Amino acid sequence: MRNQIILGTALLCCTSLITTIPTHAVGPDVVYSECTSISNHAPVGGIRAYTLGSHTCNIGNQNLLWINDGTPALAMNAYRLHGGRLVQIGMSWCKTACCAGAQQGCGLNCNGVGGNMLGAGCLDVYSSGWNEAQAALAPRSGINGYTGSMSPIPPVVGPTSITRRLQVPETEMSAANYPGAQYFVEGQYAASDDAAQDGPNAYNNASYKRVNVSAGFVMSLSGSMFDGVPAIQTWHDHGNGINNPDPTVQILNVDVPAEGRFITASKVVDNGNGTWRYEYAVFNLSSHRSGGSFTVPVHTAVNVTNIGFHDVLYHSGEPYDNTDWTNVVDSTGVTWHSPQTFAQNQNSNALRWGTMYNFWFDADQAPNSNASIIIGLFRPGDPTSISFNGPAPSAPCTDLNADSLVDVLDLLAVISVWGPCADPKNCPADIAPTGGDGTVDMADALAIIANWGPCQ
Repeated sequence: MRNQIILGTALLCCTSLITTIPTHAVGPDVVYSECTSISNHAPVGGIRAYTLGSHTCNIGNQNLLWINDGTPALAMNAYRLHGGRLVQIGMSWCKTACCAGAQQGCGLNCNGVGGNMLGAGCLDVYSSGWNEAQAALAPRSGINGYTGSMSPIPPVVGPTSITRRLQVPETEMSAANYPGAQYFVEGQYAASDDAAQDGPNAYNNASYKRVNVSAGFVMSLSGSMFDGVPAIQTWHDHGNGINNPDPTVQILNVDVPAEGRFITASKVVDNGNGTWRYEYAVFNLSSHRSGGSFTVPVHTAVNVTNIGFHDVLYHSGEPYDNTDWTNVVDSTGVTWHSPQTFAQNQNSNALRWGTMYNFWFDADQAPNSNASIIIGLFRPGDPTSISFNGPAPSAPCTDLNADSLVDVLDLLAVISVWGPCADPKNCPADIAPTGGDGTVDMADALAIIANWGPCQ
């Protein structure tokens, strides 16, 4: 029996985000409840395309709007879990349909309403063969992930077998490149009246299922559906193998006030050579404001290497730029950001609803598990950023005379070179969290005092 579950609203660390769905949520509440079929389409230029079938439940106590070529719209995603990293490797446009059925099968009493409504407690079924119709696939750019509002679907021009469908490059699934990888597909609904309920009704719209990928890139379904659980959760739940959780993966809900939700995942790995790998994934579940930057605080005395980034490509005429985010290391830490701001280009590459981006680096300091990590928001508004507590490199011990003790001798060492550094690139006493400014001053003295005692 599949698990019918939704995201919990509390922040949870190193555990599942899920809680049991109540009997009839208040208001309309759409859930992608099962995927029983998947279509494999002919490749074009080394890119494969797939379509997911859909069982859709309205687990609410009110009817759900079901508008021809409109709400609800189902986005489809694909993910790979390999080498301790979960990445999104594909996305589709969003499936719409003319009308809803009214079947039993959601574990609730269906009220029998269908057509332009999906009745309370009712199930609607579409096979992957029906869902692959390209004219009924709506662009993500025309959907507000927070309100669920939609623009009209543009006509299909010169379609190929992969146009608008769930596209995945063959290189992202090659067994030679990723031996032993696990793969998952995800469906996520955007629905206007579901979103209007806010709170839990808008948080359970993404569900995932494991798939197998053959040597010929044929995708087949495997295992159970995880209703109301976004695929970012697989990093924790299958991080050490199928159904074998990785408890070191920390997953948190991070909400934009009076707007959408991001879900973050993080993991730190001891490389065994005096460095640690810091891994982060951020999934934008429903924020229309989108992510424009990601900052991990890192002391300037920490050596950072192997900085990386991974996103997923828009396609089939979506207006969004696919240029990778750039990164910078400065006194605030390591920051990745969209190539352009919203003011410069509204279609710059941003972390938009229904997508997940990855960020990583190596550092020569062990983790502080309670650092403030910042997601900068792309579209203008208040606040301009949100934050969550997660792992980041600890500041180096401020032991200047290498006796494993921070004491008056280290404070005197700071005072003895007070003022501008003779050589800013070799100025050990310039150690404050905002260090690297080329001056030894009160901030550096306070850093000594703050770390007083034996080095850990």
